[in-house]
Amino acid sequence: MDLNLLPLEIQEAHAAFPVALAACDELDALNRLKGAYTGREGSHAARLMDLLKTAPKEQKRDLGAVINGLKQAWEEGLKSRQAELEAARKQVAGLAAHWDAELPRPLPARGALHPLTRVMDRLVDVFRPLGYHVEEGPEVETEAHNFDGLNIPEDHPARGSADTFYLNAHPGLLLRTHTSPVQVRALKRLAPEITARGGIRFLAPGRVYRKDEIDPTHSPMFHQVEGMLVGHDIGLHHLKGTLAYAMKALFGPGAEVRFRPSYFPFVEPGCEMDVRCPLCGGAGCRVCKGSGWVEILGAGLVHPNVLAFAGIDPAEWSGFAFGMGVERMAMMLSQTPDLRLFFENDQRFLAAMGGLD
Repeated sequence: MDLNLLPLEIQEAHAAFPVALAACDELDALNRLKGAYTGREGSHAARLMDLLKTAPKEQKRDLGAVINGLKQAWEEGLKSRQAELEAARKQVAGLAAHWDAELPRPLPARGALHPLTRVMDRLVDVFRPLGYHVEEGPEVETEAHNFDGLNIPEDHPARGSADTFYLNAHPGLLLRTHTSPVQVRALKRLAPEITARGGIRFLAPGRVYRKDEIDPTHSPMFHQVEGMLVGHDIGLHHLKGTLAYAMKALFGPGAEVRFRPSYFPFVEPGCEMDVRCPLCGGAGCRVCKGSGWVEILGAGLVHPNVLAFAGIDPAEWSGFAFGMGVERMAMMLSQTPDLRLFFENDQRFLAAMGGLD
């Protein structure tokens, strides 16, 4: 069955089907999953039939065979799971007749930090031995802190209403699109003390917002951890050494990283860092798209305009900055195929995430 004939969304839905099916522990949940995959309207199967109708004539035969195979796999899986759930319900009903009413009540489940919070805490713990402290800032930001102070020009696409949530009732205010405004605020606050401190280094974890459609790898609300170091004669070798150390602390001493040139308005030069895919070991898989590498963060040397905006002399001081997505990091550490699972508050999934520590 050649799934490459199908849209990426359907391929990802098929890959997530076994996990979603196993998570159904009651018939209501199974029926919801059945509606999402094989329902008559709005389901993946319905979209496949629409795709078949509009496909070129020469592709219809092969595409139809793939679609039939996919639907059959879903229907058989649903039917098998339904039989298991019905058998389990009968067994529970039988056991209830022999229940000992004098047994002590069950203890309530113990609470725990959310997996994303634990990943952010883990990232902070990695950098604390290097002298980094945590800075925080508001989620409702000004354009000056979110864009101007980061050397993002007026005509940059990120400033458009198609990408950014602006507050209509409060012109000039928006939901921050990254945690970089915390860097601007921290630099401005600490600039008078920078000489006495001998430099600045900190992390900025938190929630950010962008107008992204919800899918297995995107969400309009997600989390970032950004870091910055400012000192004398800071270069790319300091940045690369720091990040290589952090990735080995996160993924193990055998973690391999590589750096690629890239562009971000607030750094010059800019780069992106990839880590050898921890899921396939570099052999190639769906997560790394067959390349053996996964993009993990963006970074670079702090642009002189960013330092100057904060009142720091770029002729005397230099630095580096980096930022990474917490959800992507959590997906890699836990081998989770769909970031939406982190927001659904399914207690079974959350309990299974103990390995993130």
